[in-house]
Amino acid sequence: MNRPLKWVVVFLAAILLLALIYYGGRLYNDADQRSSKLPTGSGKPSVAIGDNHAVILASDGSLWTWGKTGFGWQVLGLGSNVRTQACLRRIGRETNWVNVAVGGSATLALKADGTIWAWGENIYGQLGDGSNVREKASPVRSVPGDDWKQVATSGIHVTALKRDGSLWSWGNNWAGQLGDGTTNNSRVPVRVGSSTNWTRVWANLIENVGQQTDGSLWFWGWDYTRSQRGSSIPVPTRVSPDTNWVDVGMGDWMVFAIKSDGTLWAWGREAHLFTGATNANADSSPLRVGADTDWHASTPFCQKHPAFLKRDGSLWVFEGSDQPRVSGRGGVADVTTVLSGWVTNNQLSCRAGGSELGDDPAFGVLKSLQITFQLGAATQTQAFQENSTVSLGGTGEPLTIIRALYGDPRVLSNGPAPSLRVVIYEPRRLRRIEFQKNVAAFATGRHGLGVALTADGQVWTWGEALGRETPLIPPLQLLSKGLNRIGIGVQWGDPHPVIFKRPTLIEIETR
Repeated sequence: MNRPLKWVVVFLAAILLLALIYYGGRLYNDADQRSSKLPTGSGKPSVAIGDNHAVILASDGSLWTWGKTGFGWQVLGLGSNVRTQACLRRIGRETNWVNVAVGGSATLALKADGTIWAWGENIYGQLGDGSNVREKASPVRSVPGDDWKQVATSGIHVTALKRDGSLWSWGNNWAGQLGDGTTNNSRVPVRVGSSTNWTRVWANLIENVGQQTDGSLWFWGWDYTRSQRGSSIPVPTRVSPDTNWVDVGMGDWMVFAIKSDGTLWAWGREAHLFTGATNANADSSPLRVGADTDWHASTPFCQKHPAFLKRDGSLWVFEGSDQPRVSGRGGVADVTTVLSGWVTNNQLSCRAGGSELGDDPAFGVLKSLQITFQLGAATQTQAFQENSTVSLGGTGEPLTIIRALYGDPRVLSNGPAPSLRVVIYEPRRLRRIEFQKNVAAFATGRHGLGVALTADGQVWTWGEALGRETPLIPPLQLLSKGLNRIGIGVQWGDPHPVIFKRPTLIEIETR
């Protein structure tokens, strides 16, 4: 080894040793003031995850949080001087919390006395305290009243249930998610319809699901299942005739629900990725997921990372690619059903689009329809731009559509009908989270984050760790910058997210 290289190795080894001594010693000192279990009691625990923080309601009625300020918002509820928390830390000393909801950068929690408290982002008035301040760093009293039963939030709007069975909401309402039939924002609670038979409510992004006493489910907010751009459903609308729903988990534009027979169902923008439906038009109604009949509970989730609990206490998540497997020639899809097609005075009008077909066969291309039809005794093939009309010729003759193709016009016009691009959706597979514990509460979030609370008070996490980064090492940063200047692309010394590939026990701060 030549002498310059030898000194570089010695220099790097010294930096590594100093970092281990410093950070190892600091972790050891902190560990002396930590525990491995939350306090336990007789209450129902829960886990709620936001964009960059999470909150746990322990079974003894205490609240615990960890994570970091998200997009500048003070989300932890620990005061303005605490912006990063790598292990669980208690919020206040109360033990009368009974419900907690986290969405984005806002948190709301319900006490046993029926009052709602909130902290975090308040730009849309979602904290419900009537103020115009942008955020609150610690819990403040939310909406008036001491008769609240449950609260749910997406981060920009809140929906809450009163003990009399009435439903109320406040915050942002651009998609009709407040459910009052308007798109007007509100910093004070507005009534959702006139029913007094609501029993539970769930919220995510800009949509909601509520359940009534007969077991039926109702949806309102922004619906992506009927068009590519989506449309507003500004009042609660019934999901299906079924009345045996027992739990719901809402995610990004999707809903999972469990029936009393233990079956799992899904609907929403990309439900076909889980149900295996070959036509995304079916996503607007609940379809069965798999064949298992022992599902027990679902949870709110983000970025197509749902998790589910079975009756035996085991926890399961989905894995697999979101991309469909295709065969044949690219750029063209077979239209098995012309969703809008009619003939008036020998004018054929057809419409098709990626949202109706459930797949975009030529991304970023203005697509065409190629229709093969029989008009009288003659068979013809014509191509025209989607959402347009073509003149057929002939009068008073019956028309039958034989075949319709949709896709890249350059492919459609290249000789005879092209080989079909067959889209095969393979349902994502379920995988068990491997740790031998009975799960009492759980939730999943962005970047594959998952959190599970066991009955004995242990908290496990996997995926991107909240509030944790690799250490900043300034000497390595300087070395990295020098190497980059001479064309050697490296990134040393900068903090990076910590990723847990397996469930890892989170420590709990006891001080």
